[in-house]
Amino acid sequence: MSEESIRQLAEHKLIILHLLQKMGIALSNSEICQFLLEKNYMDYFSIQQYLTELVDAGWLEKSWEQNNTRYTLTDEGDEIVNYFLNHISEHAKNEINTYVQENSKRIRAEYAVTANYFPEINDDFLVKCGLNDDDGNVLMEISVSVVSKQQALAICRNWRKNVSHLYGTILTSLVKNTEAEGGGFKAKEQNFPAPVEEETEEA
Repeated sequence: MSEESIRQLAEHKLIILHLLQKMGIALSNSEICQFLLEKNYMDYFSIQQYLTELVDAGWLEKSWEQNNTRYTLTDEGDEIVNYFLNHISEHAKNEINTYVQENSKRIRAEYAVTANYFPEINDDFLVKCGLNDDDGNVLMEISVSVVSKQQALAICRNWRKNVSHLYGTILTSLVKNTEAEGGGFKAKEQNFPAPVEEETEEA
């Protein structure tokens, strides 16, 4: 492999990492592909190969939500991008910034309610459920470890269908002593998305 090919390979991986860094939230495989293919940075099969290699390197974390594969930038991946940022062309940086400015609000709105599960080394599954406001600020995050994929899927499904009730119930339980002592706690108002239809388990 020529020196130019090695340089291009490194830049392509950094572009993927930088896209996730600038967006600040998990992106689906299709959203990553849409940007990279539209801008002619690489072909579909190269994208899949690079995503796999970035996960294997520990720079991206792979999760599943509503039968979609999503990728999140890890702390190590963030450090890599910051260290090698000058290896990304200014043209690519500008295109990423423009894409984020034009699409961030839409994507964040779609991710107002999140529910992901991650396979762990011991064959358990870690489920992470979250709720964000319209600006992408986290209102609530919970993590639960379960012993089967079926349980993980059930938690994700129920969180999405009942997020308004669960959010209120959990907050009430956590702050009831504060309220009794006159703490005056008040949860942020949130327009909850309509419950989603039940998803089937991925193959």
